[in-house]
Amino acid sequence: MPGSQSVEESERQIAVWDDRVVTGLCIVACGASAVAGVFGVPLAWQMPFLFLAIYVIMRALVPLRKSKDELARMREELRSLRESVDRSAPSRIEHYPNAAAFYGAATAYLLQRGVRNLDTWYVRTGTPDDFSESTQEFADYFRRVLDWARAGGSVRRLFCSGSSAEFADWTARHRAETRDLTRYEIRDVRWSIRADLLSMAIMDDRAVFLAFTVGARVSGMRLEGPEAAKYFKEYFDRHWENADVVH
Repeated sequence: MPGSQSVEESERQIAVWDDRVVTGLCIVACGASAVAGVFGVPLAWQMPFLFLAIYVIMRALVPLRKSKDELARMREELRSLRESVDRSAPSRIEHYPNAAAFYGAATAYLLQRGVRNLDTWYVRTGTPDDFSESTQEFADYFRRVLDWARAGGSVRRLFCSGSSAEFADWTARHRAETRDLTRYEIRDVRWSIRADLLSMAIMDDRAVFLAFTVGARVSGMRLEGPEAAKYFKEYFDRHWENADVVH
């Protein structure tokens, strides 16, 4: 195309003149250095020519007209490499021996890692209020999740009101108290067995927190990685689709 040819011709001419200027500067620097040596010019007077010589060398090694494009290309390659590493990185596991460590880590991850979506599965025989009374770290975590939702975070929460009538009443009250949170959804999953099930929190597509409750003891782990998050997300979505909406 004529337009593209004229642009290419202009760039070629600029490159030619740029090379000529560099060559001229090189000749001037060499000549000035020779003259200074013959006539014994003081070093202070030679400094400008030394800086000119250094500049010419740098221009020859790293052409300025190409540096911007090279930096942009390097940034793009680094971005692609980072994405490739993230996709292929194996899941990382971190263990938490007690409730304080587990819920403290979950709270920190939620608030400090730029999480946008949170899917939680709370299936215990006792209500969150009951659990909060015995586990302060859980109470802090539960409150922080609500604050995070008020600040714009998106939350889907599965509860287990099927375990008792008391739990069903709690779920209804909690829905009434959080009705103003437009991005805070609650559903009820039926679980009639009188035993705590695995609880989980899925944060974006990056990390899954799993809590195990045996009697009064709570332990847990964090699985970090897109593959692990994908498996639990699909599992959660399946139960979410079949759970009852709490109005």
